[in-house]
Amino acid sequence: MKLIIVGVGWAGEAHFKAAEALRRQGADCRVAALVDVDQDHLRQKAAEWGIRVTYPDLSAALDAQRDADAVVLATPHHLHRDGAEAAAAAGKHVLVEKPMALTLADADAMIEACDRAGVCLMVAESARYHRSNLAVRAALDAGKIGQVLSGRINPITRGRHTYMYPGRRAWLADPAVCGGGIWILNGIHTMSVARMMLGEPTRIYAREVHSDEFQSTLEATVVALVSFAGGAEITMTVSAELHGYKRFGDIALFGSDGTLHLRRDDPVELAVYTDDGEEKIECAAGAFVRQMKEFMAAVAENREPLTSGRSERQTLRAILAGYESIRSGKPVDL
Repeated sequence: MKLIIVGVGWAGEAHFKAAEALRRQGADCRVAALVDVDQDHLRQKAAEWGIRVTYPDLSAALDAQRDADAVVLATPHHLHRDGAEAAAAAGKHVLVEKPMALTLADADAMIEACDRAGVCLMVAESARYHRSNLAVRAALDAGKIGQVLSGRINPITRGRHTYMYPGRRAWLADPAVCGGGIWILNGIHTMSVARMMLGEPTRIYAREVHSDEFQSTLEATVVALVSFAGGAEITMTVSAELHGYKRFGDIALFGSDGTLHLRRDDPVELAVYTDDGEEKIECAAGAFVRQMKEFMAAVAENREPLTSGRSERQTLRAILAGYESIRSGKPVDL
């Protein structure tokens, strides 16, 4: 697979490193070109990564790189639709960062464009590819705790986080570009993982709170009660301002036959507690290489990837319903 990476910030670098790791392992995968509007930063990263071919915009890259197989979109969120439609029109498969879009209309347009072109659309929802989250899913599938009835998923970031990003990441504080605050930025990870573990959400009741010290118009802490089709009632606390948790907090699921607890510390620890005792399950971190392998496999096998555009449209739908609940002060049915 010959890749064009658009956006050489944090996410673009993570995708580059994943592709390079697979290439070193013998996979037919390489980055052919980099694209970024910031020419100074682009030159710096191209030299650092050993990539000789760069372009100031995606259109130029698509015109020149006719034999490229896929485009990786690691751009600000509001640019995802245009990038996906352009790549699809050029016959390129698309791996787009989360959230896939800011509106359901944009998500639908991306899905339609890729369907029409016969190319794969995959959302880079990296949390779905963390081995720890996959281990939780496997434990649930194996019936280790029976039917999940309640639980919590708390992806709390480390340290004070005010969205006052410097330089290239300043767009994360602009809701017109980013789509919102912590609920769409990290909450979309939480919702996607919850869907993988528990099925589709059917209702969401979300509330927003701010500490007195949090200086931003964007949401800082969102607490949501989410109902799932299988009967589970799960609380989610997504916050940029709480302290005392390790990064990404924990997952605790309470079932009819036992309890599962994933502690996101160092090392990551997954334990299942039942009347028969305690079982520890080994699970290491890491996601981007696994994610890139899934993208390549989905393209090669001409199938929907695990985090397809259709799948992650449902995640976006739930996040937008959460915003609706915050505005109205009422639960929203999905």
